[in-house]
Amino acid sequence: MIFIAFFMFIALNVIALNMYNSSNLEEIEDYIKNENCKQIIYAKGSYKALCENSILEISNSFTVDIEKNSKEYKYSDIKNVDVHNLDIVLNDTYKLGFAQEEELYKFYKSLNTKINK
Repeated sequence: MIFIAFFMFIALNVIALNMYNSSNLEEIEDYIKNENCKQIIYAKGSYKALCENSILEISNSFTVDIEKNSKEYKYSDIKNVDVHNLDIVLNDTYKLGFAQEEELYKFYKSLNTKINK
């Protein structure tokens, strides 16, 4: 009986955290759409999006603070872009991580198009 109560407690916590995380993701997605960003990819715990003048990366965390959890890279500041393993490396310093090779190359191709305009 104690085992069943303990299991139910854990299951309720997992369900509550999943629902809370879902609302975080919706808030981040709404912010990105309001910024008129295209080519949005969610990988390795963060959203990566190509916006009009910059790349926007917003990390998912337990509490959503867009200003604190986001990084923006202006296209004009990007001097070189390389691909190493499953990462896009900007200016030899910052890495954008991807989970799948297909997502990486789709984002990389769109990024190069934006930079070379």
